[in-house]
Amino acid sequence: MHAENALSESECAMSVLSMWIDSIPDGEEHREEACRVGAIMSLLHKSIGELVKAREAYSAKS
Repeated sequence: MHAENALSESECAMSVLSMWIDSIPDGEEHREEACRVGAIMSLLHKSIGELVKAREAYSAKS
């Protein structure tokens, strides 16, 4: 199922972004980078939520 594959890839991407944001040092000079990564994580989180709903809807039909 395409949604299941997309969900898996999105979860992997979220893991990479989590590692990235954890590696950003504290400090004002890194704030912009952290905000960018956080914004992408927020968008990806919403997408993952929608893919989970699609998977659940598909499972309910089966």
